[in-house]
Amino acid sequence: MDYWPFLIFATIFGACVGSFLNVVIYRLPAGKSLVLPGSHCPACGKALKWWENVPVFAWFYLRAKCRYCRAKISVQYPLIEAATGLLFGGLFWSYYIAGWHPGFTDASIAQTWPIFAVHLALLASLLAATVIDAKLYIIPLEIPWLITAVAVVVLPISTLRLPPSSTSQLVPTLSSGPLAAAAMGGVIGIIIANLLLHYRWLPRSFESHEALRGQAAEAEAGPPTLTYPHPRREVAKECLFLFWPVLGAVIGYAAACGFGHDAQLPVWLTVFAGVMAGYLIGGGLLWITRILGTLAFGKEAMGLGDVHLLAAVAAVLGPRDAVVVFFLAPFLALLGTFAISGVGRLIRGRGSVIPYGPYLAAMTAALMIARQPIWHAISVIFYR
Repeated sequence: MDYWPFLIFATIFGACVGSFLNVVIYRLPAGKSLVLPGSHCPACGKALKWWENVPVFAWFYLRAKCRYCRAKISVQYPLIEAATGLLFGGLFWSYYIAGWHPGFTDASIAQTWPIFAVHLALLASLLAATVIDAKLYIIPLEIPWLITAVAVVVLPISTLRLPPSSTSQLVPTLSSGPLAAAAMGGVIGIIIANLLLHYRWLPRSFESHEALRGQAAEAEAGPPTLTYPHPRREVAKECLFLFWPVLGAVIGYAAACGFGHDAQLPVWLTVFAGVMAGYLIGGGLLWITRILGTLAFGKEAMGLGDVHLLAAVAAVLGPRDAVVVFFLAPFLALLGTFAISGVGRLIRGRGSVIPYGPYLAAMTAALMIARQPIWHAISVIFYR
C-alpha cells in the first residue's frame, strides 16, 4: 500500500493542529476561552482573515507583522506549526512506513487510525505543555486531564476494530482480574480523594505557593523564585491524599481474590483496566519521587503538573513505556541543564531554574517516534 499521501496529509494536518496549539499556549494559562473570540491580533484586536491563518506560510507572507497595526508577530507561531507538522508526519512515518511499531504495521490504517489519533493528540498535548512550562513554569492540568479522558474513552472502543493478536501491541491491557480490580479501586480512590479535597475535608498542599505561581504565570513574570517555609510538612498532606487510591487498590484486589478471578474479561475491559493501571503507575512513580525528593532536600522537588503529565503518557502508551520515560528523562534533563546553565554556573549553584516537564515530553516523543531503536538499545544494554 502506498502510504505517502497519508504521510503528506498527516504533516499538513499537524501544521493545522499547531495553529490551534498556539491559541492554547497563549490563552489557556491566562484562563481565556479557546474558542471565543476567534483568531485576532493581540495588539489591535482585529479579526484575522482565513488566509492569515494558513500555517507557517502566513507568517512569511505577512513578513512577521500584523496587516493592520504592524505589530510584530512572534516567530513562535510558525515554529510551533512546523514542529507539530513534523511530529505528526514523523510519527506516521515511524508507525506505518518504517515499521518501528509492529502493532501498527500488522494491522491496517482502517483498524488502527483511532489509536493513532490518540497518539497524535498525546504528541500535540506534550508540545503545548512543553512551551507553556518552558515560558511560565507551570503545566495547566487541563492538558493531561484531557488526554487521559480521551484515552479512557477511545482506546477501549478502538479494540472493537482490532484483530485480537494486535491488541496488546497497540494499547495498554490488563487481563488479570485481581489486578484489574485493583486498578479500578485505585481510580475510585482518586475520585474520593478529589471530592474530599474539593470540600476541604483534606488539606491542600502548597496552596498559597500555587496561588503565587498562578499570578506569576498570568503576568508572564518568568522563572518563579518562590520558596515555601515548610515543604516537608506540605508533602505529608499529599500522603493523606495518596492514602485513598492505595486503599481503593487494596480493597479492589482483595475483593477480586475473595470472589474468585477465573472469569475471562472482555477485551474492552482489559484495555480500560490497562489505561487505568498505566495512569496510576505513571503518576505514582513521579509522585513518590516528588515526595521523597522534597523530604530529602527540604524544598519542592517538582511540580504536580509533571506528575499528571507522566500519568497521561502512561494512560496512552502503557506503564512499560512510562517507566522508560521515567528513567531516561533525568539523563536528558541533566544534559539540558548543562547546556543551558553551563558547567561552571551549575557547579557554583547559580544556574537558572529549569522546568522538568519539557524533558518528560521530549523523551516521550523520542520514544514514540524511535520506539524500535530505543527498545533495541535497552535490550542490548540490559539483556546481552
